[in-house]
Formats: sequence, structure tokens, C-alpha cells
Amino acid sequence: MMQETKFPNWQSRLFLSAIARRQPIRAAALPRPVRGFLHWYEKHILKVDDSKAPPDRPVFLVGMPRSGTTMVQDILCSHPQIAYINNTMNFFPDCFCTIEHYRRMLRLDFESDRYLADSVSVSASSPSDAVAVWEKWFGLDVYDLGFKPLAMADFPQPVVDDIHATIRKVVWSCGAGRSRFFTKLLVVLPYLEIIRDIFPGARFVHIIRDARNTANSLLKLYRTEVEHQDKMDLVRPAGVKGERYFISYPRFPRLKEYVEDFGLDDIRTTANLWNDEITYVDSLRDKLPNFHEVRYEDIVADPAREIGKLLEFCQLSPLDEKCEAIWKKIREVGSLRHTNKYGNFPAIEEICAQNMRKHGYAV
Repeated sequence: MMQETKFPNWQSRLFLSAIARRQPIRAAALPRPVRGFLHWYEKHILKVDDSKAPPDRPVFLVGMPRSGTTMVQDILCSHPQIAYINNTMNFFPDCFCTIEHYRRMLRLDFESDRYLADSVSVSASSPSDAVAVWEKWFGLDVYDLGFKPLAMADFPQPVVDDIHATIRKVVWSCGAGRSRFFTKLLVVLPYLEIIRDIFPGARFVHIIRDARNTANSLLKLYRTEVEHQDKMDLVRPAGVKGERYFISYPRFPRLKEYVEDFGLDDIRTTANLWNDEITYVDSLRDKLPNFHEVRYEDIVADPAREIGKLLEFCQLSPLDEKCEAIWKKIREVGSLRHTNKYGNFPAIEEICAQNMRKHGYAV
């Protein structure tokens, strides 16, 4: 059952109802005069300074959707040194400093399910998948299931400088002490080499989950996303070129081939995507100078140990008794609000057996 959206005050209900309903799909389209005022306020009233050095050792979380990426994201973003794009920022990617300033000043927030009947609870201040931000940076249409070939040559220095400036604004918006930018990679998962070159010194964390569970959970996610977009009137209007739904499947080069052969709602599509993701990341692990890999199952078995190793790799301060927020998230690891009934294991194993064995999963 879907969690009812909760607002802490009347002003939150007034200003954030649209974000609560539309997240996590697309950004708001603001009238030009409004956008101009917000930019003016940011520059002349807030005096946001984005002229400092490039982002300091940003942390990027890599992995298939439904492999534990949100779990790890929520844990890391509870760390007092981590800065991140929240749901409000993602909804206003062109002027989020002013919007976030007013959100904090007016105590605006909400609590809701991420999707209909989803087990992930989100708020205006919780970490976002930053779909709108990455869509803007990489010139993508996130409704399009096709793979867009890109190279570092497509990112001239002024574009890179603008990306760095945006991240410095994220750090500014998150407040004192939060100097290390973090995000998980969703729509730009197939572009790790470009991200490595845009962000020298970045840390890449790869999380893997058993293909049998991931492929099944991806199908559940697909159905939930379609239902959510239908109910919330988020479907792209008829007549607009391209697919009508935003689907979280990573846009690897063969995705459209799988969709044509099997369909979106087929375990063979999601199993092949899991296999493609593992093969792709394995091919790059020696080309990413700062790379750490962890299995979802190992985090669930001993979260404090694995998160401790992860913090050490990211060069973040270790866990201690003062980190109550992160300890709270660690204690929640493994807790679910739903029951999963998964199947089709033989079909998944036939596609993924080699990579499953390689990463310690019995077949």
C-alpha cells in the first residue's frame, strides 16, 4: 500500500506538493522571469561563490538499479562530510541554490514513497538520483531507451567548468562541513570513463547484487514506474517523439535489442542488462584509479564492517559514537516493508552464470 504523503506544515503542502507528486521523474519548467530572479538572488543576495578549486575527490556509486544503490546512498549521505543533490535540487537544477535556501528557511519538507507501493521513503531533503541534473550535463533524453555514444571530446573545457561549478554550488547548499560531493550513477552509468576524466581523483564504488534478485526486482521496478507515471499523469504527452515512460533500466548499447527481442516486461531483458553491467564495469576496473567493489549480500550480513571499509576507501572520517545519523541508517539495513516473490531463476542463470560465478554467486 502506498504511504500517504505527509507535510510538516501548511507551507510545505503549498510549495512542495508538485515535487512530492512528480518525483523522481523530471525537473520543473520555470517561466523565464522567475528563473531570472532566482539567478539574480543567488548571485547578489546569497553571493554563492563557485570560483574555488574543482570538486574534492567526489564519490560516485555505480551499480544496477535494485542492487542496493539507494541503501548505500542513504547511508553515505548521512555522513557529516558528504554533500549531495537532494530531491528539491533535482527538481530545480538551474537555480537550486536559491530554492534550497528558501526550503531551509521556511522549513519545507515532505515524506512519501518514492513510487507507488515502493518500499523506499523519500523527502524533499533526501538524496536524489539526480536524473534531471545528469540529463542536462550529458544532453540526454531520459525517456529515450537508446544508447547515445559520447566521448570526452563532446565535453569541451567550458562544459566541464560548468559541471564543476554546479557541484561547488551543491556543496555550498549543503552547508558547512559537507565538502565531499556524492551521487549514484543511473542514467549515465555507461559513461564511466568520461566521468573519470571530468573528475580526476574521483572515487568509484561498485555494488553488486545476485543477478536472480536484481533481474526480478528490476521487473517489479518497471511495473511500479509505469503505474506511478500513469496515476500521477507523468507520461510524456502523445505526439512528442520518443518513449512515453521514464524507465530506470540503464541505457547500455544492447538495451533496445533486448526490448525488441523480449520486451520491457521480461526477465531475459533485465538479466541481460545485469550481465552487460557486470561485464562493462569489470572491463574498466583497472582503468579507474580509485575503485572499490562490494556485494549487497556482504553489506546485509555485516553492515558496520562493510560500511567502515567503504568510508576508509572514500577517505571519509570513520564511524564513531558521534555519527548517530549514519548508525541509524546502518541499523535499518535489511529491513523491508514488503515481501518479494521471485522466480525464473533458470532463465537468469543461463544468461548470467559466468559473471555470477566470477563474483561469488553459486549457480
